[in-house]
Amino acid sequence: MDKFEYKGKRYIKIKQDWYSEIGEKQPLKLAVELDAEFSKSLLEKEESVKNLLDQSAHFLNTGIILKAYDFAQEALRMAILQKDMSALPTVVVKNVDILREMKRFGEGIEMILDLREKYPDLLVNPYVETALAALYCDLKQGEAALSSADLATEYFRASKKKLSDECLIVWNRIKSDFAPLYHAYRLAKTKGAGES
Repeated sequence: MDKFEYKGKRYIKIKQDWYSEIGEKQPLKLAVELDAEFSKSLLEKEESVKNLLDQSAHFLNTGIILKAYDFAQEALRMAILQKDMSALPTVVVKNVDILREMKRFGEGIEMILDLREKYPDLLVNPYVETALAALYCDLKQGEAALSSADLATEYFRASKKKLSDECLIVWNRIKSDFAPLYHAYRLAKTKGAGES
């Protein structure tokens, strides 16, 4: 069910039909008009999340970190407000990038864990999992980083996508920063693959 205001009146969309505020089904001509305006408003909202992310990236690239953070946070608020689950992972990753730049690693982890409770789709997103692994690397938490990197790899494979550059970077960090842990992991994986 969606609510939409058009020409000073409020309408409610239930499945494919439009109703007035008091529950009267709207005629086909008005319903077509409402559909068009409603779709247009959704595109504008979607565009504004993208615009905010673009602005955030611009400020990050020019070294104005706090401004980048403000825009990324606004994009996050807007994606949540609009329940835009397709944009949410990208917005979360952008916020993590900025928090990492600001050395606020714990805050990044907390943000991901909080959002995952509210939006379970984020639980199996390979890009969000990669961002989490990177944060764990930053905090020198090898086991957590390895676990998240492993999950991210599985999520990429499950969605039939190749590993992102970010995920490959995280694996390289784990390999160099936590060598004994990484070698034990590789050994266990090789042994597990040999037994199956």
